[in-house]
Amino acid sequence: MAYMATLLGAAAIPAEAFAAPRGKAKRKVAAKKFFTPSQAALVTALADTFIPETDTPGAVSAGVPAHFDAMMGRWASAETKALVIASLASIDKMALEADKKTFAQLTPARRKELLIPYDKAALKPVPKKDKLAGLAALMGAGASVVDPGYNRIKDLIIGLHYASEAAMTKDIIYEHVPGKYVASLKLTPESRPFSGLGTLVG
Repeated sequence: MAYMATLLGAAAIPAEAFAAPRGKAKRKVAAKKFFTPSQAALVTALADTFIPETDTPGAVSAGVPAHFDAMMGRWASAETKALVIASLASIDKMALEADKKTFAQLTPARRKELLIPYDKAALKPVPKKDKLAGLAALMGAGASVVDPGYNRIKDLIIGLHYASEAAMTKDIIYEHVPGKYVASLKLTPESRPFSGLGTLVG
């Protein structure tokens, strides 16, 4: 559910980010990448660490790294690009200091081991300078974290994954009336909890 909660922020992702380029545009986009090869390898390693391949598709097989690259090149603001690049450099620095290897060169188990404490520190809330009230305070408007670039990377990778065809058809189970009352509900391995705005802020 931690992954699904981030989808509330995925509404800001433009529809064109998911569209496959066509004709000449496809060749043009394919020839120009936003990330360098080493940065792309790091993004792929992060995507695989956030949502690895299990009995359902992982973020890599869902094509998330390519979509993320396209978003950075065609949609992200200059500020977002700078934050993301700085955060990627910070992650590689952490891996190099720990193991003398880039993050992408580490084993999946070691990547997870290093990323858990990094994630906790990077997403630690930063006190707000201005006191908010009403709906803005309820929704956490203006809230920030220690590393907003990492927060953006994680949010977009997870959001892109759960908006992908692979996740929609093989991971997420459609529930026609989420949360409807059922007097006696049998739980199975396919059962899923439901969530929404009310359950997140209530």
